[in-house]
Amino acid sequence: MEVDDTWILSALQGILPEQTLQLLHDHVLHPSSTLRTISSHALFGMQRAALVLQPIVSPIAERSMRALQDSPDVVFFGFVLALLFMVFQIMIWVQRTISFFTRLAFRAVLWMFIGLAIMAVWQRGPEAVANDLVVVVRKLAVYVTIVKDIWLSEYQKYDAQTRASAGTAGSLRGQRGPVGSGRSAGYTRSGR
Repeated sequence: MEVDDTWILSALQGILPEQTLQLLHDHVLHPSSTLRTISSHALFGMQRAALVLQPIVSPIAERSMRALQDSPDVVFFGFVLALLFMVFQIMIWVQRTISFFTRLAFRAVLWMFIGLAIMAVWQRGPEAVANDLVVVVRKLAVYVTIVKDIWLSEYQKYDAQTRASAGTAGSLRGQRGPVGSGRSAGYTRSGR
């Protein structure tokens, strides 16, 4: 069974140089070339393996096809599993794509800030940039202390409300004190 491969050479005629076409003809497409010998031996081996395995595989394939035909639930279950597998693969692909572009954006922002810092040092000098940095850090520290004070005052209001409502509920039930609120529930700051 000889295959005519001259159409490959004629298709590549205007694309490849003459030397490359001659090389392909002599060493790849020639019937006695190494590539043709290896491919013919591999094809012969696969044909022999198919002839040997056909009596073994054929009854198994017939039984499995008959079982699938007799029980359509198995086919439906396999279809659902294949569909779920495809959905999960698509979700993983989307997640990887999103994480890649997010990482890319954060890297771009990081390099932008580094570039801006270098430009600021270049334009204003290291002393002026250090002074600006000290001013920004000082303002940030003031902001943090204001937020901390607001949080502590809100916490103390919440703690007082919890104690008041627990004390009222405890006295209504006849208990001696608030149980499960305030200090016993762990709502107090350490150091008090």
